[in-house]
Amino acid sequence: MLRDPDRTPVRPAARTGVRPGSRPGRTVPALAALAALAALAVLAGCGVSDEGARPGVAAEVTGRTLDLATVDRAVDDYCTLAAANPQAPLAPTALVRAQFVVGWTQAVAVEELAGERGVTLPSEAIDRAAVQEAWGRLGTIDDDNYDSFEWLTWVEQRLREPVGELGRTTTASDDPQAAVDAGIALITDWLEEHDVTYNPVFGDYDAETGGFGGDPLSIPVSSAAKQGADPTRLTPDQVAKLPADQRCGPTPAPAARG
Repeated sequence: MLRDPDRTPVRPAARTGVRPGSRPGRTVPALAALAALAALAVLAGCGVSDEGARPGVAAEVTGRTLDLATVDRAVDDYCTLAAANPQAPLAPTALVRAQFVVGWTQAVAVEELAGERGVTLPSEAIDRAAVQEAWGRLGTIDDDNYDSFEWLTWVEQRLREPVGELGRTTTASDDPQAAVDAGIALITDWLEEHDVTYNPVFGDYDAETGGFGGDPLSIPVSSAAKQGADPTRLTPDQVAKLPADQRCGPTPAPAARG
């Protein structure tokens, strides 16, 4: 999940993010992606239902649903603040949108696994101070955008300490990284066993990249961007060349003339 501009951005895991010993075609987020949440790493091995989500629903898993309006509002509120912050990361809007949706499914998996394994979760009630701490450096959190950042904080809190705590239920190692890796494996396996339904508006879910193809919010249209239509693999230059309504973050500086 894209967040505090003062923290080092971590790009979603793609093919290069597969660690030794992981199953082919499955990506594994780094510890920094869970601890700092500079970017919400995408677990790419989750099962996907053949049927699309109901109208107005962004994703559905085990009977729990995420409203499409919640996602789009959060994307709009996040990108509005990011556009005014020169330190914010620049990313395709489609990638931000996908991260928010898949991150929610991961948070649901954490909640389900925590109940099964006796792991204590953060409170369902999100403290306003926690929202401010998590997102305040991005920009002003006010009554107009608070609901979005409250929701993003709920997701973030479940993808931090609880992941390692889950991992400690399966490994005796004292290594924090080993605990996080074990927690990630549990989350990945849980998502593979429980079909996740995504709204067709996101396009086809790609289990290899952990992203969606065909998101109408951010289809690259420039000739340079078309060479990297997968938003998880666009270079910084390609992202900068996307139309303004297809990128999220500050306005790129004009390219220097040679």
